Amino acid sequence: MRARATAAALLGALLLGAAAVHAAGPAAGAAAGTVTFLAGEASRVAADKREPLALGSAVYQGDVIETARRTRLELKLADASVLRLGPVSRVELDAAAFGASPDDRKVSAKLRVGNVWASVTKTLGGEARFEVKTENAVAGVRGTTFRVDASKDKSVLVKVYSGTVAVAAGPIPRPEHGGGAGGPAPGGQPGARPERRQVSGPQEVTREQWERLVGNMMQVKVAADGTPSEPEQFALAKADEWETWNRQRDAAAR
Repeated sequence: MRARATAAALLGALLLGAAAVHAAGPAAGAAAGTVTFLAGEASRVAADKREPLALGSAVYQGDVIETARRTRLELKLADASVLRLGPVSRVELDAAAFGASPDDRKVSAKLRVGNVWASVTKTLGGEARFEVKTENAVAGVRGTTFRVDASKDKSVLVKVYSGTVAVAAGPIPRPEHGGGAGGPAPGGQPGARPERRQVSGPQEVTREQWERLVGNMMQVKVAADGTPSEPEQFALAKADEWETWNRQRDAAAR
């Protein structure tokens, strides 16, 4: 009897240990997506551990996805949306939550450098969110297909191929101080002593003040200092292999 009890206790301890390891690993949460195309080398980094990706590999919320040179990677998310990464790209999958309906999803990917192409299923509504962030811009989806290019100098290019994307960007502007010693004072003459006056401090700028709505076949550029351009039209470029490949993949998936 004592031997049986000891064996049972040992078995119970082993099962508890296995359960603890299972809970601590990536399988503890549902996968955010899987690799459906890979040409080249890519990896996911989670808990400071690097793991090479292969066709069929799962990725999870919180992962950092990196691609090597001459690499193209496609991730199919749990809601059937697609994220594709170009060569030498680094994306942090900050949020990947999927509810029972498209209006329940929250996806947020931070592009540190490189290229991301997003093809989002259905138009989002309600509290849903699908966005690609960079150092100086946030591209929030209100449509279906767009790309974000983040350069090493922190400038950003957002192109919309279908639907509408809201691009929020820009630093908080600082108030300009008028006049200086020897210069024209406000309302005075050159060389006059500047009038001492109190100026207001930095003011908060709302998101709406710095948001650009970018429509179908329109693009917006965000400078390295966070200053966005006005949206402008663009044409498909035959020499842009990244654009051509993504459009072909999108067409084949329809």
